[in-house]
Amino acid sequence: MSWTKDSSTINIEPMKQRFRIKLCGAIPALLVISIFKISPIFAYAGPDTCGTCHSDIYTSWKSSIHAKAFSSQKFQEVWTGHLKKPECLRCHTTGHTPGSLKYDFAGVTCESCHGTMSDGHPGESKMPIPVSSDMCQQCHKKTYQEWKISKHGQKNIRCFDCHLVHSQGLRLGGGDALCGSCHSKRLNDFAHSTHHLQGLKCSTCHMPADADKDKAIEGTGAPGHTTSVGSAVCSRCHEEMVHKSSNLPTLREKVSEINQQMSVAGVESVFDLNEKLKDREWQLARARQSVWVVAVLGVLAGLLLGWLGCWYLLRRRAGK
Repeated sequence: MSWTKDSSTINIEPMKQRFRIKLCGAIPALLVISIFKISPIFAYAGPDTCGTCHSDIYTSWKSSIHAKAFSSQKFQEVWTGHLKKPECLRCHTTGHTPGSLKYDFAGVTCESCHGTMSDGHPGESKMPIPVSSDMCQQCHKKTYQEWKISKHGQKNIRCFDCHLVHSQGLRLGGGDALCGSCHSKRLNDFAHSTHHLQGLKCSTCHMPADADKDKAIEGTGAPGHTTSVGSAVCSRCHEEMVHKSSNLPTLREKVSEINQQMSVAGVESVFDLNEKLKDREWQLARARQSVWVVAVLGVLAGLLLGWLGCWYLLRRRAGK
């Protein structure tokens, strides 16, 4: 179809086709919103609104790490160092517009986890969330992956079992008291160990913080959650006992130098001496076994001779 004006012909068929395409794309979105009553992503009520009814929870959240996820000096320094990438705001703000620096509220607020406020809330509509560690993995990816492979993860000891949900503190005040609530026997043993006497805690070795906090989980300094203890942890205090791979070449040079000095002085190497020591220990063990065999044989021979002597005497008496 076309029409003419001032001797110019305009074809409106392409315009109608583009309109049909846009209309077909908009109808499904409108149906989803109307059926499931999904609020637009910008319709966030904000934490202050939630605080009017949930004042105690709001107060504990207000001073939490989540509340300060955007305003904290540490995040601002790391974010600035990364040229203020917009994707960082996905976890450090609420209502972030993807690909931009726009957001509705700073920090991780109530609606970051519970979703935007429902039309019927407060009232008939509740806003619960699943009590599952999967809720945390969207932002705490590395920590979640570490937890997943740990014994805690395998036994489904969830994030919420140790961490307070709204204040983000640790239950029972954290520390050894929290670990001891499940591992009481090990805590009793640990209390008498040299590690405890030196001021170390369970988390010092089982949940160590990264030595380079600026690199630990993009600057957060979050501790490890695998709960396993590797040589890297031990070497922080016992480097002279747990050799790092970077020190091995130097150690080999020192050992080679000492061996040369011993050879010049006519002293046998430690390895040769160790082999001789093992040989002497084996010979001593064999000698001890031989002594026991000889002693047993001597006792048996004595008993046999004694029995024969008694038998002979009794025969002589019987013959008289």
